[in-house]
Amino acid sequence: MVYINDVVTGLIVFPFIAALFTFPYAMVQYHRYGSVSRYRTLIVYSFILYMLIAYFMVILPLPDRASTVGNTMQDHLNLIPFRQIWLYWHDKVISVTTLKAYMKSMALWQLLFNILLTVPFGVYMRYYFKKDLKSTILLSFLLSLFYELSQLTALFGIYPGPYRLADVEDLICNTMGGALGYYIAYLFTKLLPSREEIDENCRQAGKIVTGMRRVWAVLFDYVFSMMLFDFLNGVLFVVIPGFNDYYIYGWAYSWTFFCIFSLIQVLLTKGYTLGHAICRMVLVSRDGSAARAGQIVKRYVYLWLFTDFPIIITRWLAGGKSGSVNDFVILILLLVSRIYFVIYFIKEAVLKGERPMAHDKLSGTAYMAVEIPQKSSAE
Repeated sequence: MVYINDVVTGLIVFPFIAALFTFPYAMVQYHRYGSVSRYRTLIVYSFILYMLIAYFMVILPLPDRASTVGNTMQDHLNLIPFRQIWLYWHDKVISVTTLKAYMKSMALWQLLFNILLTVPFGVYMRYYFKKDLKSTILLSFLLSLFYELSQLTALFGIYPGPYRLADVEDLICNTMGGALGYYIAYLFTKLLPSREEIDENCRQAGKIVTGMRRVWAVLFDYVFSMMLFDFLNGVLFVVIPGFNDYYIYGWAYSWTFFCIFSLIQVLLTKGYTLGHAICRMVLVSRDGSAARAGQIVKRYVYLWLFTDFPIIITRWLAGGKSGSVNDFVILILLLVSRIYFVIYFIKEAVLKGERPMAHDKLSGTAYMAVEIPQKSSAE
């Protein structure tokens, strides 16, 4: 029942870990392959889930802090291999009865659990990470050592004293489990696509600029531009006392800043923003030739006109005055303008971007994939 609770805890925590991991994962995948494989994503995220649950099985349930006061490392460290098995058998005669009793004993089940705990780790190491047997054994040992140090050091000093036994037997069994998983992985290498096949399929898919690829490029650019935007606003708060427009109209101004920042990048690099470079795509004319400066300027001017221009104009017409009515009107316009991005997302991510958006069509621009260089499959 304890292990079931640990699994449930892992399933609850996993979405938050996955959310933090998704942004950098997408950056790496798009930059390396030009696409994100669903199959690869399933493997990588299942590995994260496995590692999370395995660690929770090792450290949970957490004790009350007061109960660990006075506990010492010496009392929670066993350096005798298979000590529990020896203690069980040293005064018993081997017989059918004692063997049946042993099959039900905690000593045996604890040993088997420690072996099974790292079997999936060995499978992942060979099947996806392409490790040989020696590397798998070493990594399994280091993983087990991390588990035992977590227990011996009371979660690296979080608790006053250790609350679980750090056992050399666990090191041996976990390492054996990793090696066993390595051999079991042979079945996966025969039944499932190889790592090389997954990589090659991703590279082939990366030759086409999909709608989702464009969405991620915009997302990358927006995050980077907002980091710079917030930094500049922080400078303004220091330089200009009383500056507070950012709080009320920041979202409108932030997108205006995004359009200007993206325009400057594309003009200077002749087709790239940071997000474009990460996703390995370049802005070109619809005939495939290099985009002209006039087209690039038109593209981002149209994008701004369709989104933030009505909000900025309303702000100006209000004479810069802040009031409940003015603020309400501007916020409504802000929401309405974002419908363009809702349409953009649905069209690009769901409908695969078969027809250009208005700002693309009016400026005569499109995206073209940049050739993905061949790389080793090792990550």
